Parts: sequence; structure tokens; C-alpha cells
Amino acid sequence: MTTTRRNSRQRTLVYQAVKDSHSHPNAEEVYLLVRRQLPDISLGTVYRNLNLLVEMGLLHRIYTGMGADRFDAVVTAHPHLICSSCGGVFDLECQVERETAQLKQAFERSGATIDEVQVRAWGICDRCKQNHQEEK
Repeated sequence: MTTTRRNSRQRTLVYQAVKDSHSHPNAEEVYLLVRRQLPDISLGTVYRNLNLLVEMGLLHRIYTGMGADRFDAVVTAHPHLICSSCGGVFDLECQVERETAQLKQAFERSGATIDEVQVRAWGICDRCKQNHQEEK
């Protein structure tokens, strides 16, 4: 049985905040953005709506390994660079659907059940690299 979820203003604003942000915001950043339009919203409500939007397939959760998870409204498979200096998360315009599907199939052939395959790289973003070079 499929559960139909009623769209709420809160959920719409949470989704829109992530969609309009190009910085892959974490939950607290989304909370601050949404509070501009809905001052009474709680951080817990933002977390619940982010989790629900991920569950619904409307947002993508990015595990950075550097603190809070980040969120992306681009749900098609694409790689991310996670800057180990500033913590920024950056999209790489590159088609990886076939490769991620192959990885998922390979793991499943070994008996695993795979929920998701993410392609992430950790390194130094261009801005931090340039700032570091200017300091020398």
C-alpha cells in the first residue's frame, strides 16, 4: 500500500532552500534559510523534512565524512569534490550513471544489498589551492 504524503509549506520551503542553494547546505544552513520565510520553524522540523525528502527521492544526502551531512537537489548520479580545507562540496559535471550501476551490480553479485552508490573525491578546491599559493 502506498502512503500519500500531503505537501506542506514547510516541506516546500525546505526543498526550495536546498534547490536554490549551490553550496550543498547542511541541515542547520537549511534551517537558517527557511527561517527567513518561516520564523517559527524548528530545527527538528527541518531535519524531519530533509529526511522525508531524501526518502521520497527529491533530495540526495551527501556523506562528507567531515561533520554534518549535506543535501543536494540534483538527484541524478554525479560526482562531488569535498574540499578537505574549507569543507565545501562541489559538483563535477560528469556522467557516472553507467559506472555507479556497474558498481552496484558487482556488489550485489557478491550477495550484498546496495541502497546507493556515491562517487566522491576528497582534495583541495581551486579557491583554497589558490589561497594557499598566495600565502607562500
